[in-house]
Amino acid sequence: MKNLCMFLLCLLLLNLPISAQAAPLQVGDQAPEFSVTTLAGQQLALSKFVGKKPVYLKFWATWCQYCTNEMPHLARLHQKLQGDVEVITVNIALNDSVANIENFYAVNDLSLPTVFDKTGALTQSYGVMGTPFHVLIDKQGRIHQQSFFASDEFNQALLNLAKQ
Repeated sequence: MKNLCMFLLCLLLLNLPISAQAAPLQVGDQAPEFSVTTLAGQQLALSKFVGKKPVYLKFWATWCQYCTNEMPHLARLHQKLQGDVEVITVNIALNDSVANIENFYAVNDLSLPTVFDKTGALTQSYGVMGTPFHVLIDKQGRIHQQSFFASDEFNQALLNLAKQ
């Protein structure tokens, strides 16, 4: 199932017009600016956090089993690092809905700042080619690390940035 989901997402993204796809971001690149509204109505912009604290973006979907398996861990990190790191989950809105997200959170007793990327603009600007996809942005607004999985290495980088 996970391979089929990844294949379908990649196929869809590869069929978008070339101008709509962002070039893959590299570690050290300036992170694309974003201004979004969470499902709870909170306004978030990358510029609000630059110079103050790192930002952790997790791109995901409710139909992605790896994504949903990682969410309890992410919720614990969010609780632990609140104030030190801004955690934002970005649902890619591909074959998904706000109702699915709310139901998933209710069933799993989760609460995370979540953006429903209905237009795909945020997902595209970060060059996301599959889910889950994790992006860690340092205090200077640069890409510090990217990963398809919440690995021990990624978690350590997150904890290190939180201490700075």
